Amino acid sequence: TLSSSAHADDAKRTPLSPPRQHLFIMSGQSNMQGLDLNLSFIPAIEAEFGKEGVTVVKDALGGQPIRRWFKAWKPAEGQASPADQKGIGTLYDRLMKKLRTGTQGKQLETVTCCWMQGEKDAKQGHGDVYAASLKGLIQQLSADLNLSDVNFVIGRLSDFALDSKEIPDWNVVRDAQVKVADA
Repeated sequence: TLSSSAHADDAKRTPLSPPRQHLFIMSGQSNMQGLDLNLSFIPAIEAEFGKEGVTVVKDALGGQPIRRWFKAWKPAEGQASPADQKGIGTLYDRLMKKLRTGTQGKQLETVTCCWMQGEKDAKQGHGDVYAASLKGLIQQLSADLNLSDVNFVIGRLSDFALDSKEIPDWNVVRDAQVKVADA
């Protein structure tokens, strides 16, 4: 079980207590998979929080729909379920295994999930359920971490297919990402 010390009394800490950690969860598709965190991200957060105060857990895989993370994913009403239903939640389970290992024995002060995903859902025409799926993923992660205050940073889809007739859900997913971020 992961624990948060965000509300813990500092007076209870002893010199032997582990340092409070700012956990950064990096997940999503190919843009996250290809991101070299050591080039800019890790140096920036270590400069802010100190090297001993940061834990980064990354698990990303290109070309994957959100249903590989969100366990309660459902297609839009009237839309056929994809053939790969057996993969629902499998990447989330893999991520949680890494999180449990990476945070074992650590006191978490903050948790931030950086999410870069959505291309596959746009290409497969699942834009209508993307906002609900992303909200569900955030709730799922918060519940599994037993935290109500998980920060969630969403990397919005690029402008690659703004006017694409072949990928009409591109803008639907982009708009859903903004809607969830604004909420």
